[in-house]
Amino acid sequence: MSTLRFALVVAGLFGLTFVGVAWVRMGFPVVTVGVAPLKPDARIPTFDEAVKKGIRQDWVNSKTTQSDGNAERDKLRLDLLQASTAYKMSPCDDTMKKNLVAALLSYVTAWSDMAFCKPGVGGCPSNSDERLDTAAAAFKTPADMNMHKVLREAIRQGGISREDFPSAIRRHVFLMSGSPPAEPEAACHAARSAANRQ
Repeated sequence: MSTLRFALVVAGLFGLTFVGVAWVRMGFPVVTVGVAPLKPDARIPTFDEAVKKGIRQDWVNSKTTQSDGNAERDKLRLDLLQASTAYKMSPCDDTMKKNLVAALLSYVTAWSDMAFCKPGVGGCPSNSDERLDTAAAAFKTPADMNMHKVLREAIRQGGISREDFPSAIRRHVFLMSGSPPAEPEAACHAARSAANRQ
């Protein structure tokens, strides 16, 4: 045992001597840590530039109705925009309510099919976060934002309730619209009382 220890000590001293001689031959370099101020880089935008760009993008989005270019989603957006506008103007009409419910159901179903698709089927990403991000990007265009504004105004009229939608999609309908569900009879009561006040 003492021979093994002696061999390890000799090997350690040899390694230490080798490193020490190499350090002396390099001129005794010492690693120092210094603090230096950051230098501006033209590739990184300043805070002011980033804020201005964000404000500009919000303004452009509010003034345009640009979509993602998908014909199927464009049709869903247009149908829902028309149904929302019609319901907002005539909330007591059962046909307008049915059209709005059908258009909203189609729109939310298309979002749900994209957000909760089966991984690997038809180009569906395997990562659930990536699926949700893809669906959010497809349904958050300026056209969607403008349509959502009209949809919220229509739903605030009242008369669109949770019971108007299938249970599988009911939760997503009001999350996407940004308006809480109303009582089934609220629309006509609100419209009639507004008409009586005038």
